[in-house]
Amino acid sequence: MSITYRPRLFLLSGMATAPNFMDTFGEQLCRRLEAKGFRPEYRLLFPYGDWSRRAAAQMLEIYRDLRLRPQAAARSIGGRRAAEEIRSVCGDGLPVLIGHSGGGVAGVQAAELLRPALSLPGILTVQIGSPKCPVSSSGRERALYIRGIGAKGGDPIARLGSWGGWVTGGSGLRDRLRYDRFKHAPSYRINLALTGGHPDYFRGHEPFVNPDGRTNLQIVADYTVAWLLERWGSENGA
Repeated sequence: MSITYRPRLFLLSGMATAPNFMDTFGEQLCRRLEAKGFRPEYRLLFPYGDWSRRAAAQMLEIYRDLRLRPQAAARSIGGRRAAEEIRSVCGDGLPVLIGHSGGGVAGVQAAELLRPALSLPGILTVQIGSPKCPVSSSGRERALYIRGIGAKGGDPIARLGSWGGWVTGGSGLRDRLRYDRFKHAPSYRINLALTGGHPDYFRGHEPFVNPDGRTNLQIVADYTVAWLLERWGSENGA
């Protein structure tokens, strides 16, 4: 059986998060994958600590990691912590790194370390309501970025950071440097219409329900699983 039938979902929380913040989301992802014939497991990770650790210390670590280029992933504080824990428990499954807020930064950087370490170039990452951090050229096609759009506009945390970089255009003597704000962006980016704000992506109850009766939790879980299935099918040549 393909390794993708044993996905190991690692859910990385951001700053000062409750210990069970992403629990229900993990359960919903597994339920959907099991319905498709997979045998998933999920595990909660806190690369910067949970709400019992000083928020200021966590903020400084996330800010430091946010500024790293992809080739400097080995210097990532949250990325290293996550990669070490994932390596110790992953076994023969295929890791999928799904991070909310600052946890998405650590997830992208941990994936940069894990792909060569585990000889698994197909490791996928999902960032949900995360600050923008540069993704490597090899990781971009395996990266999804989800931003919530509510009645008051987009998630403000998603406005932080940058994917930009300088590129050349034209040819010969007419080459010109220009700034491309998507140079290091995930190849897959989606704005989802949700209710509430940054802390509310995984709410599965009133009032976080859209006019069609779907909760934020259902919307985010459905889109995440659909993308994972599409990418696994593409990687396996389906």
